[in-house]
Order: sequence, then structure tokens, then C-alpha cells
Amino acid sequence: MDNTEKKLLIVDDDETSRSLLRQVMGGDEQQHIYEAADGVEALAFLQRNPDTALVFLDFLMPRMDGMELLIRMRLSPKLREIPVIMLSASPEDDVNYRALALGATSFAYKPYRTPLIRQMAEDLLALPRKGADITPGSLDAFIFSRSQALDSGIIVLEAEEDAGELKTLYFTPTYAMLCGYATREYRSMVEAGTDLLTTIPTNHYDSLRMSVGMIAEEKTPMAFYLHVQRQNRQILTLSCLGQYFMGERGNPVVCLIADTQDLESEYGEPAMPGEKLDRLTGIATRETFFHAARRFLDEHARDKCVLVAFDIDRFKVINDVYGTQVGDSILVQLGAATAREVIGKGVCGRISGDSFAFCMCEEDFDLDSLLQSQQFLSDNLGLAYNLVIHNGVYPITDPKVEIATMCDRAKLASSTVKGNFSKRYAYYDEPMRETIIAEQEILNDMQRALKTGAFVLYLQPIYSLNFEKPISAEALVRWNHPEKGIIEPGRFISLFEHNRFITNLDHYMWELTCRYLADRRERGLASIPISVNVSRINMFQPDLVNDLLDILARYDLTPAMLRLEITETAYMDAPAQLIEASKKLRSAGFKLMVDDFGSGYSSLHMLKDIPLDVLKLDMRFLSGMEPSSRAATVLLGVIRIAQSLGMVTVAEGVETQFQLEFLRSAGCDNIQGFYYAKPMPVDEFEYFLDTSSVI
Repeated sequence: MDNTEKKLLIVDDDETSRSLLRQVMGGDEQQHIYEAADGVEALAFLQRNPDTALVFLDFLMPRMDGMELLIRMRLSPKLREIPVIMLSASPEDDVNYRALALGATSFAYKPYRTPLIRQMAEDLLALPRKGADITPGSLDAFIFSRSQALDSGIIVLEAEEDAGELKTLYFTPTYAMLCGYATREYRSMVEAGTDLLTTIPTNHYDSLRMSVGMIAEEKTPMAFYLHVQRQNRQILTLSCLGQYFMGERGNPVVCLIADTQDLESEYGEPAMPGEKLDRLTGIATRETFFHAARRFLDEHARDKCVLVAFDIDRFKVINDVYGTQVGDSILVQLGAATAREVIGKGVCGRISGDSFAFCMCEEDFDLDSLLQSQQFLSDNLGLAYNLVIHNGVYPITDPKVEIATMCDRAKLASSTVKGNFSKRYAYYDEPMRETIIAEQEILNDMQRALKTGAFVLYLQPIYSLNFEKPISAEALVRWNHPEKGIIEPGRFISLFEHNRFITNLDHYMWELTCRYLADRRERGLASIPISVNVSRINMFQPDLVNDLLDILARYDLTPAMLRLEITETAYMDAPAQLIEASKKLRSAGFKLMVDDFGSGYSSLHMLKDIPLDVLKLDMRFLSGMEPSSRAATVLLGVIRIAQSLGMVTVAEGVETQFQLEFLRSAGCDNIQGFYYAKPMPVDEFEYFLDTSSVI
């Protein structure tokens, strides 16, 4: 060891354990030992002392456990190269191998053996940091520390740059034993330069070369399966972890650690593609999770299992407001919390973005523990934001179903409680399956329905409260299905928004509405302005204004006859874009109406920022309303605000005489609802207009 000061940090919540380890390690002029009682305290120390030479880290601790601290260290450019010796209770502990995959360097087992731990520490302190050349001595130190950590066979490979072929640099006696050689043969094998790559079956060699190449290229640990043909022709399939190093000539060197705890014998099966850990969170990627979940279910074929999928509501808002660095930090913490829930009991992974999933036996699944863990994370973020996570639980009745399908079903369950802040989970059940089938039938038929004109125009009058006469109407869509009859929009609009078919349907309905208005004019009949819906997706289309003006020009109509209804949720998604689009539409002569005002979370901001002409009040304001209710007070306040801003108000969903009279007394301008008229097909609306006195 050199003469520079070496800082060692012992992290353990048990004061006795810290004291014992301090005694074991001793300490001298070149070696100073520090202590921390949990991960939070340790992280603060490491951030102040990024030159720390070695960390002894316990698994289980309050506030922040060893796994989470390990992940945070490996994500930090300043801390990721500090060697970490995990303090483990037993070599057989299932978490050991997972810790290796997350970047642990070695393990010390309790009770501590003084000579071994001291030697391990000295070897690790002699290791170079990432980017330095590996000397034979430091490579030996690495191999020694790893072989002490687990019952592992180790082989060190070099990738030949020109041909891409692999070359054996070193292997341990345990690895030779895995290949079927006796321990007494090891020395003669080394002296003879035995190449143990010859034990890789021919049909698996390319897969190994691909995995080693990926590790060398991406410089990140990767788990995969290593296939070895033993001396007796038996094929072993070994769980293997690959670790990248830079060699003496700047060439990539990969150290493969083959786990001997879980040997599986097979013959002729193709190797599984290289499996990766998610670079941000340190847990499995989508593909790795799918493979791991499939293996888990195969191993627990007789047990009842569950798959749980969850994500963060409106995670985009967190990234927009606090920045991606904060967003990434939250994902890291959520990944660590998820790993803690399943460690030793199942498998977990990051499916995409802010979506996670895990699979475990039903008897091990603790829903309350999961929800408490997620709430704890939300409460301790230090942000003025309530992190909301919704979970979908899929009880696995058929283990043969694709893992991706199981995830979809779990996500479907979670979608049923989205927006519900009092319920954070839902179970997938048979009615949901029936919903999926019905929705898929709708999606299968949508293109044909558009081509055959199965989407039909319905119109609902909007009445003036002062004159009690229709002054305009709203265009609504109905699907006249050849087998199912009339399908209400509530069954298909959200699906079309999700797959963006709504853009086609919007244009189709604008065209139908303009054609109807032109037809009335050609027949010399009086018309009233009609409002059409503009979906969130279309509001952000750069050609929206030109598209609308082109349709109006084809039918020789002015923007005054076609009013545009936008949703409050569009403002919530992208306020700046909506403001810009609204200004362009008003400049072109269109009147803008906001539909379902009060249904979202940005109502007052929207009034402040967007120049609107008409405010359509969310019908839920009227549900169960009494004269002295809070809803009535809020509704009265909104109407007065709209009037002060020069906007016309329309109350939707008016059904009773009481509602009508209250709205009249509150100063509401117009109403729409079953009290006067329901939505009706064009022929009924024609008769209605021709027999009514309009303004």
C-alpha cells in the first residue's frame, strides 16, 4: 500500500458490529476509520469525502438500507468507483448475488475472521480506480476478493480487437472444477496454458462472444447464462455476471463470475441473449425482467403467483417543474424501494420510463407493505409535490400467458384508479378482461366505420336562458354499428385518443358539420352556429388553423358558424402550446369554448392565460346541488368571474326545473341539457329547428 491516507467507512446500524469491525481492521497512520449508523448518514459522509478508499456496508438499516446506498453510489460519478464490502450474514444469502450485480465488490461474513478481512481490505485498496490499467497484481486482488465473496468460478477473457475472438487470460480452480477437471489438475493446466474456452459448446460460442462484446462496449455489468460442456459431455447452464476492466494495453478485459449455487443441466438449448440491468435504477430492464419472471414462474409452477405493475401519475410534470435530475433521483429511489420489497421473494424490473413491475408468490405478497413503502418515498422526497403511485395487481391464473400480456393486464387494472387519490391499487378481474375484448373489437372496427360512414352526426341545442330559445348547437358523434346498434362516445373516445385515431375522427366530424350547415343554406333554411370538439392532439397540430379554414372554404362558410370546443385537460398537458394555438385560432376568427370547465386542476390558470369566448361549466357542478351547498357557492363564483372577463357561460347537464331556476338567478347565460332537448340525429334536429323559434 502507498503512503497516502486511506479513509475507510463502516456503515452499520448496530454499534456493536461497528466496534467489532473497527477492532478487526485496527488502524494506523495511513488508515483512518470512520463510522455511519445508516445509509443517509453514510451518503452525506461520502459526498463530503469522495476520496474514501473503502466502504464496509451492512444490508439492513433504517432510513436508507445498504442496497439503496449501493445504487446511489454506483450512479454518482464521484462515488461509483469506491470499493464496497457488503456485510453479509451468510454465504448462502440470496441477496449476495444481487448485490454483486448492483456493483458490490466483495463480502465479509459474520462472525468476522480477522486475517481474511484484513487481507481482503488490503487487496481492494490496491485495486486501481476505473480507467487505470490493470496490473497482474491488481487483477489477482480483484479475483481473490470475488472468490471470497461467493462460491464462484471465475474466468478472465480478452476480446481480440481484429477478429473479435475471445482469449483466456486466467481462470480459478473452481471454474476448472465446473468444467469437469479435478482440483489437483489445476496447476498443470495453468502451466500448459489450457484454454477453457474449448469447453463452450460450438452452438453457444457466438452468444458468449456477443455478451462479452456488449459488456466491453457498454462498460457496464451484465448478467447472462454461460453454457459449459464438462469432461463427461454434460452441459451445465450457469448464472453468470460479467464485469468490464481496461487491460494493460488499453484493451477490454471481461471478468466472468459463474455462480455455482444454482446449477442446471441441459443439452442443446440455445443460450439466452445477454441480460442487462437498467443503467439508472440498477434493477432489471424490461427484457431481463420478462426472462426472469418466466424463470420464476417455471420454478414456482405449483404456487399461486401475482404480477404487480405500477407507475407515477403525471411524472412528466415532475420532470418539467423540477428537472430531469430530480425525476431520475425519484426513479432510482423507487427502483431501490421495489427491490427491497421483492428481494429474496421474487423478481422486479423497470418496464419503461416511470413504469415498474415485479412478480412473486401470492403468499409473499404484502400489499400494505408495498403501499406504505411508496407513501414513505413520497413523504420523504423533500418536494412540494404529492407523488401518487397507482398499482395494478394481476393474480396469475395461467402461468403460460406471456409476461408482457400479464404486465398489460396489471396496467389495465391500475388505469381504473388513475385520478383517484384515495385508492392506490386495483386487482385485475374477469370483467376487465371482458372490457379488453370489447375495446379490441372497437379498435378492430374503427377504420371500416370511418370509411362506411358509420360515425354519424348528432346535434344538441344550446338555449338562451333569457329568451328560452335555441341560439346554437353542439355537434356530437355516435357510432351506428351494424351489429351493436348505436354506441355512445364514452365507449370509444378515450380509446381513440390513446391510439391517436381521434385526429381522423375530429376531421370527419368537422366535415360532416360544415356539410350540414351548407346544405341548410342551399335549401334556404335558417341555421344556427354549431360548436365542434377539438381533441387535445389536434390542438397541438401545426396545421390546425389551415385545416379548419380549408374545410370552411370548401363549403363557403365563415368561422362565425363553426365554434370550437377545447378541453381543460389540454391546458394541463401543455399550457404554452395551447395558449399559442388559441391565439392563432381567435386571430382567424374562431370563437373558442372550453368544455367541462372545473373538471381539472388548472381552471383558474386557464382563465388567466387563454383568451376564451365561452365557458361551459362541468355538469358535475350540478349533481346533487342544493341552494346552500358548497357546489352552488363555487358555481356562482365561477359565473361571476366569467362575466367579469367578458365570457359567455353555458351550463351543461341541466335536467331539472330547480337547476334551471338556480342558474337563471346566478346569472348564467345559456344552458344545455335534457331539460330542453337531448342530443338528436340530423333528421330530428331538422324538424326541431323548423318548428322552433330561434334567435
